[in-house]
Amino acid sequence: MTTDPELTLHHAVDVTVEDAWAILEFLAPRLESLERAHDGDTEEHRTAAALAEAMSALVLALESEIRGPNRGRLRNRSAPPPALVPSPTEDERIAREKRRLTMIAEYWNQLCGIVYAWRESDGYDRARWHRVTFLDTAAEAEYHRLVVEAGLRKAE
Repeated sequence: MTTDPELTLHHAVDVTVEDAWAILEFLAPRLESLERAHDGDTEEHRTAAALAEAMSALVLALESEIRGPNRGRLRNRSAPPPALVPSPTEDERIAREKRRLTMIAEYWNQLCGIVYAWRESDGYDRARWHRVTFLDTAAEAEYHRLVVEAGLRKAE
């Protein structure tokens, strides 16, 4: 009987671009091998190709959320300067960050759900490649506070 290692990824805020690419780098050779082993008109080939495409799209979407909007792009010099946009309020900033972390959690959890089928394979990272439940430590603490407040668990 194997024991799982201590989980090293706890919250959406902890997910890194490297984590996402590591899943794709783990799975891509397996999918490419399956594609090569089957003719292009077979269900196996199409399934492997579709899964590879879906995984790539998820990793790129996750990377985009983690890194945030592209900064420093060259803009067309003939275009007028952008209109001044007021700085977001603190509530708006918090809402944007929550939305960003929610998307990171959703994309990450989808990736982990897909790669989970390979959990017994060599190279599978059990400590990191698992779903996250909370966005950050504050969200986790708030959840536990509400559980205690509702009487579902005694305070520690």
